[in-house]
Amino acid sequence: MTTTQQPAAELPARFGKYLLVERIAFGGMAEIFRAKSYGVSGFEKTIVIKRILSSYAQDQEFISMMIDEAKICASLQHANIVQIFDLGRLEGKYYIAMEYVHGIDLVQVLARLRRAKTRFPIELACFVIIEALKGLDYAHRATDPNGRALNIIHRDFNPSNILLSFLGEVKVADFGIAKASKRNSKTMAGGLKGKMGYLSPEQVDGTVELDHRSDLFTAGITFWEMLATKRMFNTGSDLDILVAIRDAKIPDIRQYVPDIPVQLINILDRALARDPEDRFRSAGEFRDAVDDFLFESGIKISSTHLEGYLKHLFADKLEKQNKEQTEPKLSVDEPTRAQPPRYWVRSVNDKPDGPLDMSEVIERIQTGQLDQNTELLREGGTWMNILDFPELAPQISRLPSPEESDPDALASYQGLLAEVSFPKLFYRLAIAKEVGRLVLSRPRVKKEIYFRNGVPEFVKSNLTTERLGDYLVANKVISQQQRDEAVRAMQGFSGRLGDTLIGLGMLQPYEMFEKLANQVKEKLLEVFSWTAGTYRFFAGQTYSGEIMPLKLGSFALLAEGIRSFTPEEMLRNRFRSRLDQHPERIENPYLSLEKLGLLAREQRVVDLLDGKRSVRNLLAMGGSDRAMFEITVYRMLYLLEELEIIHFAH
Repeated sequence: MTTTQQPAAELPARFGKYLLVERIAFGGMAEIFRAKSYGVSGFEKTIVIKRILSSYAQDQEFISMMIDEAKICASLQHANIVQIFDLGRLEGKYYIAMEYVHGIDLVQVLARLRRAKTRFPIELACFVIIEALKGLDYAHRATDPNGRALNIIHRDFNPSNILLSFLGEVKVADFGIAKASKRNSKTMAGGLKGKMGYLSPEQVDGTVELDHRSDLFTAGITFWEMLATKRMFNTGSDLDILVAIRDAKIPDIRQYVPDIPVQLINILDRALARDPEDRFRSAGEFRDAVDDFLFESGIKISSTHLEGYLKHLFADKLEKQNKEQTEPKLSVDEPTRAQPPRYWVRSVNDKPDGPLDMSEVIERIQTGQLDQNTELLREGGTWMNILDFPELAPQISRLPSPEESDPDALASYQGLLAEVSFPKLFYRLAIAKEVGRLVLSRPRVKKEIYFRNGVPEFVKSNLTTERLGDYLVANKVISQQQRDEAVRAMQGFSGRLGDTLIGLGMLQPYEMFEKLANQVKEKLLEVFSWTAGTYRFFAGQTYSGEIMPLKLGSFALLAEGIRSFTPEEMLRNRFRSRLDQHPERIENPYLSLEKLGLLAREQRVVDLLDGKRSVRNLLAMGGSDRAMFEITVYRMLYLLEELEIIHFAH
């Protein structure tokens, strides 16, 4: 649940048979309250009310998902799973009444440890994962009253859904996106789908049916992060993260925990195996492996140790709550604000600009208006470098590097696209197997294409139409309303739109992976529409993030770019004065036609290039397909001339 704040009704307030005492979290779909439940003879119990927002009150698919969550969790009676007490509808709003955990979640623990620059004790990390795996194993093995397996998969097992009480209890929460054989709602289309950094390779790839071993991978991520006190997948773009998860590129934990026992490394390796067949067979087997490590190491650990540790770590929080004579908040670590903080930005020798909200700061990062030397002032704070703001961490990889933003950097070569066309430039970089960064500019537009061995591997763009949200809307993947809804909820999903779209259930992880890959390719192909602009190539400057292969070789990309984006009018103008010239194929020692991936009609044009037919003759050979054949002739003549495969004789 996110903590993006919105105005709330005055509390405490009656809600049916409950008293809403305090709103402790607010997210894209629901709000959560600490509440009181009353019974006879003065009986009183603190609970949590999860109430869906008005905007989802008519969304039948979401309502079904919430009802399923209540039904699934109500059937899971286990000490390590948050209990469900009630499901109801009041004042037009559905709600779930659930167990209140007097404590914090694992995210807050790890965040406080990172700020203190210290690590979670290994024995406590082991205890927490063991207890959480007990709950997960119970859910995986759960049956209905007739003994039939429910086949529950949590699909969102991560630190935010592991609650730690100040009595040392560990509980798994939020089965709201769980997949179960008895589930009625269509979670594939409408439910939450997990968080970007806590997915399994098969969730990203989407080629195999998920089973309980997907949860074991995300449990492995959680265990790794407890031990390292560091996020495993949280740097680079959304695409970087999805590629790293798909390929199970697990950072070596010894970089952060040099003294980690080899037994734990082996446990992590097995839990985080890319192939589900290589992982533990069950959460119980995973739990037993960690338990065996503790036993063999002579370590005795219990809830009492966790209780003492948490009370010491959060002593200030508990003291403040005791003074206020109120119970601790579960889902937020900082005092609630009526409005999110505002920011001011400044660059060297520039005046401060602001106030800006977070979305405006993110937009300036994405459009290249800020760089790594920019300073920010957060409302109530002091001026700091932009790299020191953790809430902007997901965007940092999009900032220009110092060498990219250096106005005095010398290009290896540069020129005008009116003199050297983009296809010609692209071709020369490909055959030279260049490594570096190609910067293309025209009024208000800038693109950067990173090459490695002559193959483009990543593209940056400041075109607003090529931002992920606009791209998905333009391609009818999501609606504009869905895009706007996701943008409003971004702050609760680490500021990443891709993460938000997955979290809100608008896209499956594997769908996001595919769309991000296509987006990168289309950013590149759009440049084939440019007829003017400048280029600069900086040899040796490489992209530091994860790379998504474009699935096409450089020369096939050339053919596709000209086929899909080069303006027809430009092509007709190019050859208007050359209609009586005779194109003839010549040998190119650097390139064979097979590498172009030509379509059947395109290959037919190539086969006609014998030096005897003029351009005018070729254009007349289309027959009933004349219109399409004509433009194919122009495209092939342009492509093959730029690639030095034909020359024109008079």
